[in-house]
Amino acid sequence: MNKKHIISFIILCAIVIVLIFVLNIDRSDMKNTYKILVTVGENGEIYEIDDRKIIRKIVDVVIKDERPGFDMIIDEPYAYSLEFFTKESGYGPLHCYRGLGVCIFEKDTAGNYIQVDERFFNWIEEGIGK
Repeated sequence: MNKKHIISFIILCAIVIVLIFVLNIDRSDMKNTYKILVTVGENGEIYEIDDRKIIRKIVDVVIKDERPGFDMIIDEPYAYSLEFFTKESGYGPLHCYRGLGVCIFEKDTAGNYIQVDERFFNWIEEGIGK
């Protein structure tokens, strides 16, 4: 084999290895969310978000920014409570406090939280049609 074939073979092997790695990355099941159930804190009304673009924006923020260890006690009522539904499972509730700019998970991942800005709340409101 000449030098050209060896270099081509090495490049091909590198591409195959990268593709195998990319396809085997553990992706969060939450990325498969098809519906978000939203409970409005002030009146208890329940809405569903099923718009894929809005769901993707919300889920991306939650997955990217979720952190453990929120240990403050919050006395004010949440603005929204979100529950995420996939074919395999459900996640939440995630209580979101607009004035504090924070959302906190309850139950299975209790104490995990994300910091959010006004855009996050705007996406929720766009999804529920407010």
